[in-house]
Amino acid sequence: MDFQGLLKITRINLRHNFPVHLGIAVLIALLTPLVFSISALDFTASAQPLEMLLCMTGTALLTPVFLPEQNENIRDVIRSKRTDYLAVCLIRVVYSTITLAAVIGVFTLAMKLCECNVAAVHFVAGFSSAFFLGAIGLAFAKFGGSPTVGYMASMIYYLGNFGLKDKLGNFFLFSVSGGERSVNAVLLVGGAVIIAGTFIFSKIIEKIK
Repeated sequence: MDFQGLLKITRINLRHNFPVHLGIAVLIALLTPLVFSISALDFTASAQPLEMLLCMTGTALLTPVFLPEQNENIRDVIRSKRTDYLAVCLIRVVYSTITLAAVIGVFTLAMKLCECNVAAVHFVAGFSSAFFLGAIGLAFAKFGGSPTVGYMASMIYYLGNFGLKDKLGNFFLFSVSGGERSVNAVLLVGGAVIIAGTFIFSKIIEKIK
């Protein structure tokens, strides 16, 4: 795939597939201050809006990555093209992840302007939770054959964090909100492994078919 082809595919996807999901993510960010205060919070409290609600932006942005190709007619058209459809989906993962970082970054900056005690650890913690949650949604949406399955799996895992802190261990989404002072890198690595595994197994299945 040459650079011009990459740009063309990215533009088409950003124009036709991405706006709705971006809109949902932005809406979550706009609604978060209605649920959590974002004014003059201490270190631990500042993590709560980022980890406990804004993390849902990961579900909104990453779960629908395979959505267009889950329509059989569109999938057949995509497969007739020279570019591998999984490569197109990977492009979606890249720009969705960049957008996720941007949304959480802007929100963290807004909290800083509202005199919250936020630092880089809050941004990374919020992004890690959102990325991992989105990765779960992406994987289940792909292998479940429907984004609905992905949204449900992501939501079940999210809700499970409110009562299973000890059992989830390093995969707990709300670590800084719970008093930790450092970033849990396991969520970032885990999310990357889930996404990579989803693409690898999808490629294997495609070859078998």
